[in-house]
Amino acid sequence: MHGPGHLSVEEVADPVLSVGGLVVDLVACAVCGTDVKMLQNGHKDLVYPRILGHEMVGRVVASNSSQIQEGDLVQIWPGIPCGRCRPCLKGIDNQCATQGIFGFNRDGGFAQRIAIPEESVRSNGIVKLPEDADPISISLSEPLACCINGQELARVGAGDDVLIFGGGPIGCLHAILARANGAAKVIMTEHLRNRREIIPKGLVDRMIDPSVEDVQAVVSSETGGNGADVVLMSTPEVRVDNWILRLMAPQGRISVFSGPKKDNYEVPLDIRGLHYKEICLVGAYGNSSRQDRLAVEMILKGTVDVDWLVTDKVSLEGLPQAFEKAGSRVGMKTVVTKF
Repeated sequence: MHGPGHLSVEEVADPVLSVGGLVVDLVACAVCGTDVKMLQNGHKDLVYPRILGHEMVGRVVASNSSQIQEGDLVQIWPGIPCGRCRPCLKGIDNQCATQGIFGFNRDGGFAQRIAIPEESVRSNGIVKLPEDADPISISLSEPLACCINGQELARVGAGDDVLIFGGGPIGCLHAILARANGAAKVIMTEHLRNRREIIPKGLVDRMIDPSVEDVQAVVSSETGGNGADVVLMSTPEVRVDNWILRLMAPQGRISVFSGPKKDNYEVPLDIRGLHYKEICLVGAYGNSSRQDRLAVEMILKGTVDVDWLVTDKVSLEGLPQAFEKAGSRVGMKTVVTKF
């Protein structure tokens, strides 16, 4: 990508093996909604020109590391933290102020090969996989890890009534994870019929079409008038303001998960209502290396089923068309793969 709206498939120089680093042959790299957002509008962490892609699985073809061997199948966490700052030492390395990020300010996974620096290996950014692991499924571990981050911060747990705004890939991953975390009820909003039809029966207890239904009335009815214990914002299309506060149960938690649209950065908020109902408003951005490893483990163990979310597979040459499809919200996840 050379700038907003300018994406092309080109020949580039081969990646160079660095001291302590790796060269990885990419096997699968899933298209993220953030990739589409960056192509359309840019991003605060983006540097041009850039090879995008940060949901990566590959096989090591060259290694200067004693930890990872040539031939290993690996999942790659996109963060490259410093390992020395206070956030890194506290275990929230996704908040490292100087970190590199594959696909943002470092070249990413929409390529045949990628160079992995020593810092990434040293910071537990490379997860070795068993040989029978499915690279397509494992490529969804990074977005699942983002959901783990959001739900840990929002304290999603047993008995919670969870409301998810948006039934796209992230909304569905949130629903899958909320079920795994013991949520009592999962309610979702999605105005696109084609996406509602993809979602398996039983994943959500109540699907709301906000174009024809009153969200507040449905949430009140489904929760016995108590309101939602947790709201997970999985779309930037919904404004986080006082309307959301009226949906909440006492001590409810709101996760600002999707980046707000430009005109929605600053909104009026009823702090008095926040105070008396003891509502928690928390952000969530990316995921830590720990959460990434946890997501890989959950998929490998079958704790979560993510296979159905992959609705399309393309080669590198088909990437521009995959971006168009994702931007139009057709299907769920597209994975760039050699398979």
